Amino acid sequence: MKVSVWGYLFLVLGLVGIVLINVFGEVTISNEQNYYSLKEITKAAMMDSIDKTAYVSGVGYDGVTQYSDPESMHCTSGVPGTIRIIKERFIEQFMIKFANEADLSRDYEIVFKDIDECPPKVTVTIKSTQTFSFIQKFLGVRQEDRVEDAEIVNTLSGVLETDEPWTK
Repeated sequence: MKVSVWGYLFLVLGLVGIVLINVFGEVTISNEQNYYSLKEITKAAMMDSIDKTAYVSGVGYDGVTQYSDPESMHCTSGVPGTIRIIKERFIEQFMIKFANEADLSRDYEIVFKDIDECPPKVTVTIKSTQTFSFIQKFLGVRQEDRVEDAEIVNTLSGVLETDEPWTK
């Protein structure tokens, strides 16, 4: 009798251990995927949103150009070779690229905290919600008694700068 109780105890502890490893592994893997996706997508979206006209002719905020924003433009006008991004194009490219990479089983909230056109600087926050529904189903928790889901937050600030002339 004594030996069988110890056997059941180790069996239960083993199952609890496997569940905990699964939970923490899933959170760690999804956090890592979100971070590297955020990093690569931000870089690609910034490169895709470079204003070619501003680079060639040195266009800055002059009140005439339709794509310039006086609050996010901190470069002087008329200096060719200055890299500048277009804010709306960056947001559009970021959303398209992130939609292709996102996991459809998670909820995401994307916050653009700071976008400066010149010099190109962005700060993006991605909040993903990790649900633990398999544990709640295993324990028999009712839908109205659900516990809070885990929220994973990744924030990245990026500045686009280069020593090489941009020739795309």
